[in-house]
Amino acid sequence: MNLGPLELLVLAAVLLLVVGPTVLPRITRNLGKSVGSFQRGLREGKRVEEEIRGTLEREEPPAGNDEEDGEWPRLPRGDGGKGGSSEAGG
Repeated sequence: MNLGPLELLVLAAVLLLVVGPTVLPRITRNLGKSVGSFQRGLREGKRVEEEIRGTLEREEPPAGNDEEDGEWPRLPRGDGGKGGSSEAGG
């Protein structure tokens, strides 16, 4: 929203007529505080977003993650050091 000086002057005159000269300073002060608080919240949100993005970029994907082919990671076959057959009952 881009308001020029003439539009701001007209808006101020209308507000002065509607709310009166005693209430207008309080309204503008509260509006200014609200805008400042909103801007601080936006900055904090951007800071948190950048922090999260930085953390995600530094992390490595877990080992053995084969999401691309949709298969589970292959484990080595063997007897596990027991020296016997890997089949049941053997």
